[in-house]
Amino acid sequence: MENINYCNCCAVKYEAMDAFCNACGFPLQGTKQEQDFYISERNVKEIELIDLDEKVERARRSLYWISGLTLFSLVFVVFKPSPDEDVSFLVITTLILSTAFLGLAVWGKTRTSTALISGLSLYLIIHILNAILDPRTILSGIIVKVVIIVYLVKGIKSVIEREKIKKELNLI
Repeated sequence: MENINYCNCCAVKYEAMDAFCNACGFPLQGTKQEQDFYISERNVKEIELIDLDEKVERARRSLYWISGLTLFSLVFVVFKPSPDEDVSFLVITTLILSTAFLGLAVWGKTRTSTALISGLSLYLIIHILNAILDPRTILSGIIVKVVIIVYLVKGIKSVIEREKIKKELNLI
């Protein structure tokens, strides 16, 4: 019967002459100290990965919040119309935007980075256009705007870092 070797780190088969695991990079021929160090470093990265996953999920949930806040803004559009504004246009536009953010949040489950970048871009474009049309909107809800932008930017950074760590751990 043939002697089958399995990596102590990832349990993938390896050949007896391999110096490193082809799957995870574990130093198969290294000293006990080198192997322990590798495993401890990998554990730290796995913990970082869990933390990054949580940050990415919070950022993705912020897309749901944007959708809800956009929908909630309909209350102000419907109950406080200006005499010269077409309310139906604002209602339709708001519903489309809310649906777009909702769609991005759902899409973010599979394509997180693309959804977050698209969501941030759409959010910024909306507020830049609003500021051009009515400069008073810049300060309106500024704290909420800043919080949402920060969450989305941090989420994008976390996605990039998460992908880097997954690549290092050969999880991609």
